[in-house]
Amino acid sequence: MKNYWALILSCVALLSGCAGTIQRENGSMKATFATTSINSVELKLSEEATLLQAENPIFSQKELLDFIERKLGGLDLVKADSPYRAEITINRFRIRSAFNAIMWGIMAGADSIDGKVRIFDSGNKQVHAFDVTASYGLGGIAGGDSTRINWLYNKFTELAVAEMMGKTDFTDIRQANKQKIEASRKAAKQPLQSEFALPLDTGFAELANAEAIPYVGQFAKDSYALYLTRPLPRSFVISENGHWAYRTGKDALASALITCQNLAKSNCYPYAIDDHIVWKTDAAERELMRRQLLAEIASHRNTKTAAVQKIMPPTEPGK
Repeated sequence: MKNYWALILSCVALLSGCAGTIQRENGSMKATFATTSINSVELKLSEEATLLQAENPIFSQKELLDFIERKLGGLDLVKADSPYRAEITINRFRIRSAFNAIMWGIMAGADSIDGKVRIFDSGNKQVHAFDVTASYGLGGIAGGDSTRINWLYNKFTELAVAEMMGKTDFTDIRQANKQKIEASRKAAKQPLQSEFALPLDTGFAELANAEAIPYVGQFAKDSYALYLTRPLPRSFVISENGHWAYRTGKDALASALITCQNLAKSNCYPYAIDDHIVWKTDAAERELMRRQLLAEIASHRNTKTAAVQKIMPPTEPGK
């Protein structure tokens, strides 16, 4: 009987710790795109993913492409005369260290791969596009490096190929995440504590209103819907030249600012922190809030770490 219940609990943990989703780019798209062949597939990294690659050498662009090509070949979908080709962009990924995966498991957050798949016809016209997310949250024995990364590659591949063939259900990213946002709030355990006092909500916009986010494009607004389903603490930051990033965990704000500013080559500012919109429309007030938050983080750590110094230059004399 004990072994029976242990098996049940293991299955529950597996189902809750691993997941994958498909979100089509166009919420008004009702018909399902499907193809029985494809002539080629190209996989590339976004600017953000390229930066992440340097910090996460366990992730391999080549190995993920091999998984996808093997899957397509195994289903006899690769045909030279096919009118369709696939272009896959990995936008971001997160791979826990072996230590964190084993010691903390899902409490350290999940490993994940987020990407965009675009299908083009022979006239180079985009005929279909969708986002793919694969995440793996297990740890311990189940969280070995090869197990985790291979599961992610396989799940990402499985979802991408299924959507190409028209075998997945339609999902509108905005509608699908409304329930997830509410459910995550109700089911969330006591979150980690951020290294700063949470700023007051500015009332700039409703929390779930992604269309209100200034400067950024549609992909950022769609990704903001995913941000709202992530565990606390979390931070979503933007720059005035359209770049953005979000991160979760105790160091979410500092990590998001570093990523965003590496892409933007200029300052980035908090738009949302946890369940609060903290965006300030006045540029001077935005910069003041940014400096105050980073000063609190540095003070909490009792030292100005290299990471904080990257995003908070010395205060000008007399200020």
